Order: sequence, then C-alpha cells, then structure tokens
Amino acid sequence: MAGSETIYTARFIGPEILEKGRANVVSCSVYRDGALATVASGTLTVWNAANTEIVSAAAATITANVATYSIASATLTNETNSDGWRFEWAITIAGIAYTFRRDGSLVYRRLYPVVTDADLLRAHTDLSTRRPSSEASYQDYLDEAWARIESRLVNTGRRPWLIMSPSALRDVHTYATMALVFRDWATGGPESADWAMMEKYEGLYDKAWAELTFPQADANGTNSDSTRRTSADTTVWLGGAPVMGYR
Repeated sequence: MAGSETIYTARFIGPEILEKGRANVVSCSVYRDGALATVASGTLTVWNAANTEIVSAAAATITANVATYSIASATLTNETNSDGWRFEWAITIAGIAYTFRRDGSLVYRRLYPVVTDADLLRAHTDLSTRRPSSEASYQDYLDEAWARIESRLVNTGRRPWLIMSPSALRDVHTYATMALVFRDWATGGPESADWAMMEKYEGLYDKAWAELTFPQADANGTNSDSTRRTSADTTVWLGGAPVMGYR
C-alpha cells in the first residue's frame, strides 16, 4: 500500500467462527475516523484448513455500508471441523480495492455466554438507576467482557467452542463486566468509591480465572469423560529432566 493511501480499519472481534449444520452469516465492517466507510462493493473468499477454496470471490451484500455474506449449510457439510481457516474480504472504497484478512475455525458448536443484565442486577440493584439514559442495557459491557474472555482463552491455547459447560464462565464474565462498568464510572480517580469497586471486581475476576475449569469436547463435540475438567490456563513445568543415578 502506498504511503499516501488511506488506512482503514476492518473491525473484527476475534476469529471468525463457523458453526456446522447451519447457515453462517459473516460480515466485514470497515471504519475510518470513527465512522463506517462508504463501501461500493465487496467479495468474500474462504479457504479451509487444507488451503482449499470453499467460497470463491462471492459477491457480498452491502447494507448500510457493511458487507455481509451467508455461507450455506451445505457448503460446510463435508468439511472437517478444524482451525486454520482463512477469510479474505475484497472491499472497494472510493474506487480502490482493499483486502482484509481474518482467521477462523469450523466448529461443531460455538460457545455462548450465560450472563445478562438480570445477573448484574442481582449483585448491584442500583445498576438499574445508575445506567445512563442513553443506554437501554449493559449489553455493550457484557459483549466487550465476553470478547476479552474468548480472546484470552484463544491466546492461552484454549478453544472456546470446545467448552461444554458455558455456566463455568459465569463468574469470570460477571466480574469482568462489573469491572468495565465501574471503570467507566470512576471519573473521580483512585480516591473514588467506583474506583475501589473496579479494583474489587478486577481482583475477583483474576481469582475466578485462576480457579476456572470446565469439561472440554473434541472437535466433533463429544466428550468421553464428562468428569474430567480442563483449567483455563495452561501449566508450564520449568524443571529439567530427572537425573538418573547418584551424584
């Protein structure tokens, strides 16, 4: 890209997750200066983990400047659940074609959160009165906290779509959301009550994450031992190999 060309942001929150057995609508939102760019047209190409094209430069639908495409269930029927999928959006803006890449996976079932506003209100009933009039709910905070949790799982080698017990993440999701809410409210700085609440929930989140375990499925959504649980963080042993014999 030439240095004089405009740099755009494709807003992708984590990898693209395709769920087998149903149609999957994927999208690409392109931003500049805090607003959606004016998109003239776009196409999508998708490669599976074997580097085979399963969608080839298919025309996207442009609605309110967002490019979308529905990947039919039949397209995924004979594909193997796996990581390593690639998505390339070719988006035309102001007569110039830009290519935005995204990684992804084909999964048996994706993971959905179990926490909503009602759960937050059980912890703090005053959240209903303190919510800004411009917000109908705390959904933005819930979504951001969930995105960070999924990203952390992926970055530590855990695949969210293999977790078989969504409720295991209830505490970490609740605490992460509350920390975000009180951080937003802590305009008075470190001496304010809201700042103290933010720090409290950040500590609860860290503790809950350290204790987090869950049953995990294989790529096909089965688990032969439902009593076995996996921790959220991997364990790294730093000790050397055992020494044989006497010194």
